[in-house]
Amino acid sequence: EKDFVVRISDREFWTDFFRDENVPAERWDDLLQAIDKSAREPREKTAEKLGDLADPVFATLKSGGKSAKLEQLVEGLRARGLADFVVIDVGIVRGLAYYTGIVFEVFDRAGKFRAIAGGGRYDNLISQLSDGAISLPALGFAMGDVVLGELINEIPRAREAIQKATANDRKIDIYVVIAKEQRRADALKQIQQLRDRGYRIDYPLTPTKVARQFQAAEDLGARVALLYGDEWPQVKIKNMATGEQQLIPTDNFMSRVESTLR
Repeated sequence: EKDFVVRISDREFWTDFFRDENVPAERWDDLLQAIDKSAREPREKTAEKLGDLADPVFATLKSGGKSAKLEQLVEGLRARGLADFVVIDVGIVRGLAYYTGIVFEVFDRAGKFRAIAGGGRYDNLISQLSDGAISLPALGFAMGDVVLGELINEIPRAREAIQKATANDRKIDIYVVIAKEQRRADALKQIQQLRDRGYRIDYPLTPTKVARQFQAAEDLGARVALLYGDEWPQVKIKNMATGEQQLIPTDNFMSRVESTLR
């Protein structure tokens, strides 16, 4: 988190703002473009584009705005131990009109480089491209490989992590089985701790039958599976090669997992 930051925003925050200000919908795209460029252009030029909305928009940018959706997103990231990597910045809008909700851009903390990556949610794009034949909400991003390469070259531990990851041909080390949805936040927190130590981990993004989760662990070649369920605050660890299972308490969770993976 000392090296980069993800600036997150929500285009719907601004469309709600426009509705409250009784702005005609046909002006929204132009106004969003002006807000998107506001950090890179002289204030006077942005004010000219915003017209009568200049003062309330500048006031909102200065105060940071309030968004329940963004706060909920940050809480989810906090559960994963990732909150220090993000900041809410409603000045991030993204210039393309197909974005419909959450948007983000990634920058180095030092401000030395241009945006490393950017993207967001687009719920209607696939429907528009398929003339309404397919309705499929989606989220995507693009990154600048040159900028990313320059940043990695400046951070020794990033270079070492890339070398370590590419030297390992195993698909994943650990599959996390979430047997009880109320344990998801606990699982996500420990997933991040394990990833910080270099382990490759996968887990179900939505509620999934336990049997299917164990099948996924086998299909992905996981060495161990961690099960979060009724036993919490203990976690069940299963050696996928031998089938051996045991309960491990959370107070020495990391050392027990690492000893099983040796």
